[in-house]
Order: sequence, then C-alpha cells, then structure tokens
Amino acid sequence: MKEKLLNNLGLKILSIFVAFFVWLVVMNVSNPMVDDSKEVPLEIKNEEVLTSAGRTYEISGKNTVTVRYETHTRDSYRVQASDFRAYIDLADLYDVTGSVPVNIEIVNNKSLIYSAEARPGVVRVVTEEIQSKPFDIQVREIGTEMDGYAISEVKLSPSKVTLEGPVSQVGLISRVGVEIDKTGLSANKTGTAKLVFYDANGNSLMDSGKIDRIQVDSPEVEYQLTVDKVKEVSLDFEVTGSAGTGYQYVGVTSSVKSVKVNGAKDTLADLTKITIPATELDVSGATADKVVTINLTSYLPEGVTLAESESPTVEVRLRVEKLINRTITLTESDIVLSGQSESMTYRLNPTQIDVTIQGLAENINGVEASQLGASLNLSGLSVGSNRGVLKFADSNAYRIVSYTVFTVEVSSQAPVMIIGTSPAETESPETGSPAGGQNETTESSGVATESSAQN
Repeated sequence: MKEKLLNNLGLKILSIFVAFFVWLVVMNVSNPMVDDSKEVPLEIKNEEVLTSAGRTYEISGKNTVTVRYETHTRDSYRVQASDFRAYIDLADLYDVTGSVPVNIEIVNNKSLIYSAEARPGVVRVVTEEIQSKPFDIQVREIGTEMDGYAISEVKLSPSKVTLEGPVSQVGLISRVGVEIDKTGLSANKTGTAKLVFYDANGNSLMDSGKIDRIQVDSPEVEYQLTVDKVKEVSLDFEVTGSAGTGYQYVGVTSSVKSVKVNGAKDTLADLTKITIPATELDVSGATADKVVTINLTSYLPEGVTLAESESPTVEVRLRVEKLINRTITLTESDIVLSGQSESMTYRLNPTQIDVTIQGLAENINGVEASQLGASLNLSGLSVGSNRGVLKFADSNAYRIVSYTVFTVEVSSQAPVMIIGTSPAETESPETGSPAGGQNETTESSGVATESSAQN
C-alpha cells in the first residue's frame, strides 16, 4: 500500500496544484452568486402614533433582525451590516395580533446586493397604557450624626416628582425617595441625591431591570440639612385642684420623665425642663385616676423642637386614691396631762377614748395610739363635771375625724388621778354639751376639728 502511495509522488502533487489553479480560473471567470446574511439593528418609525394614544410599547424578542441576501462571490467581502436599514412602522401595527412587518432598505452597495429580505419578516409589538403618577419624595437617612447633634430639618427641591411609564412598571413602585448620608454630621449640609424607587417591601428597584421604561421629570433632588445641638430635659408637671370628698391626690406619673430636644446651642443653654401648666392638669372633684394626653410641642420654647426619636405626645396620670377611716383607742397612758392642781382629784369618764383618723391606707394602717400626740389641759377646771377637750399632734399623713365625747370629773380630794370605771356622760369636742350619759362620737372635718379642740 505504501509503495502505491509513493509511486509517481511528484506527478500526484503536481496534479493537485493544477486542479486548484483550474478552480481559481473558473471562479474568476464565472463569479457565481452566494447566499450571505448580516445582523442589523431594528429601527422604530412613527412612535408618536402610540404615544399620542396614551400607550407605550415594547418589542417582543431581540431588537435586531437577520437580513439574508445574495451577492457575487468576489463581492461578498464588500457587503457590511451598515449597508442595510431594517425598520418597522408602528402605523402598520395590527392590533389583533400586535404584529408589524419588517422593512428592509439597501442604503449602500446596492449594485452588489440581490434579494435582500428580513428574518423574521414580522415582529410582535406589545403595547400597554401609559400611567402618570405623582409621588412625595421621602428621605432615608443613612448613618449617625456626631454625638450630641441631630438633624432637625430636611428641605428637598423638588419635594414631589411625577413618574410616567407602562402601567405594569409604575405599579411596582410603592414610594420614591432619596438616600442621604449623615455619618458624623455636626453642621448644616447641602447636596444632591439621585432618586431611588422602592417596592412595597422597601426594596430598591433601581438595579432590578423591572422599571427600565420609567421616565421622571426630575431624576435628581437638591437637599438642605439643618443640624442642631441635642439636649435631654426633664418634664415638670404643675397640678391644681382638690380631689373629691373622701379622696386624695397622691402624685403624678407620666409615660416619659424626660425628652431630647433640638435647637441652637445658645437657645438650649438655659433650658433645663419643659413645664406642663396647671391648666392641663386639674384634679378637682376626681374620684379616680385622671389620665391626660399632652402634646409637648405646645410647650416648647421658640426655636426648640423635639428630637426625631421622640414622640410629640406624653400620657400623664394624676393619681387619686380613696381615703379610709381607722379608729384607735386611747388609754390614760396615751394622753399627756398638764395643768393639774395638787388639791384636786381628776377622773376621766369614760376611761377609754376612741379616736377616728382618716388618710390613705398606706399612711394610717401602722399608726399607733402614742403617735397621735394626744394631750389634755386640766388647768382652770372647776369641781364637778367638765367637758374634756383633746389636742393632737399635727400630721400630714392623716387628719382627726372625731373622738369619743368625754368629761373630766373634778373633786376636792387628795391629788390622785383616778380613772373611772362606771358609765359616764360623753360630750362633743366641738359643742361640749352632755350626751345623756351615753357614749357618742362627734364627726369633724380635718383641720376644723383640731382647731375647735384647741380652742
């Protein structure tokens, strides 16, 4: 086999060269036609036909077409994609199918190109209504100001924008905003920021490719940031009025005890508290806790605003509790006697005196007889039955409501204090009149009872 291949090798090689030469001659003499193609961008004509009707469009598929054509073999290298123009005319749009024929024009080398046609010959155009929708521009602050400073005001120009585009794309946008970096700010700042479109979950749509046909009247926004000093001040409450009969105002509580405010440094220098006036906090006649909602902004000095983190309202509770009565029994050892005469004998009738006090449960439940500070002045009493008048120590925790009416029996005998054991007449500390030998109590109203006892 090898010998057959090598036999007349030179003649065989020569025959190959002769065949190639003959082929070249034939091709150059005949110059036959060949098929070829180019990828050509697709142009759009008469877009205003749809826009004037309030509609927008999108080409279904790619934005190029393949142009197939014939040319002579020797001319194929001279034909370029730029020799063709491919376009669709939206005036020819067939609404039922959304199809538009592709038109081909030969703009250069017309003599070299034959039978040019587009593949595909028609393209589908998807149309949709155009929606125009206004949005307020929201600010998203990024970072944190320098400690002790805060942004008190943000001004945007413009503060609103109008978006226009296909209904399906506009519907994806829930809000429009700008993102402003406030990291380390301690002074006012100005600048520009690009608009950012967000979906309903707060996610940015800018890089999603889902809103590529949205147009906006102002893609950038100018901003001005006002940066103020921050100070924490306490809340002060002025309360007026008296609770209802049998009740007592016991104090005030609020949902917050202090708030942070913004303002110029010199404005905040002398500000230490925010006072809520008594006109807002009146407990007159109250028989239960009274809750009042206060708008703090109404009581801020001029040039001072609440910090962004603070709520403008505070809930204030005026605490009112019911008063209770408690009876404490006094014996001789619980009463301080004074003014005795050595020639007289004194006897209390009855020997035990019940004292009724009124106050808050927490204040009076632990009060003992000795703490009442009861005293009895015996000076000037005559022989016989005398009205007994007790005095008590002053107290802010309770008041004396009444005590058992009693008499002091005085006789001219040895100066020994005798405590009687038999029933005796009782009398009112206010009137001093006998009560027919029966034990009675007299009611009084706080300070008035104590004053009458002293008089």
